[in-house]
Amino acid sequence: MANTNKNLNSFFNVNKFLGSFYSYEDIPYKEIKKECCFVGRSNVGKSSLLNAVTKTKKLAKTSKTPGRTQSINVFAINNKINIIDLPGYGFAKVSKVMRGNLIILIEEYIQNRKSLDHVFLLIDSKVGIKNTDIDMMDFINNCSKNFSLVLTKIDKISSNQREFQKKSILSLMKNYKKTFQNIYLTETKKNNGIYEIQKTIYGLLK
Repeated sequence: MANTNKNLNSFFNVNKFLGSFYSYEDIPYKEIKKECCFVGRSNVGKSSLLNAVTKTKKLAKTSKTPGRTQSINVFAINNKINIIDLPGYGFAKVSKVMRGNLIILIEEYIQNRKSLDHVFLLIDSKVGIKNTDIDMMDFINNCSKNFSLVLTKIDKISSNQREFQKKSILSLMKNYKKTFQNIYLTETKKNNGIYEIQKTIYGLLK
């Protein structure tokens, strides 16, 4: 187990930022044919999670200002698979036009990107699932894309709350039997759930 974990860390630690793009059509395919993406509400902890998965402290820029990511950020992992950092949705302090544009950017990528194999939808465990998250699940499901849920910041809630949320979410996931894959409970400081996400991403290469 320890060796497997070390090998995965070494695999993900070889990474580079390929660029920010304002359309899925602008992302280069080149030789990397596999992709997964991370998406969620603003301030859900997406950048911290990406940094934990890649074992690179500043690969994705973390910010205390929600809504900072406003483009499609692409990171190549070991020249084998791209990890896509999509903008956050549902942030009220940007204009309606900007919110609309970001949703279009997210949805066009998920719907049309042929190399997308898996969507990781992040949920803040302190907040729980909101209607905007359900809308995103419905959209991902309607696009016939496989997705998993990632509960972030589980260190901020009690173990009883974690189990309650997990059971409630799994009950909701019965509506997405064809596309829902898994649920991960994560906390980045102690790397809870990170290895399991790494293993899933690595498994996409098979």
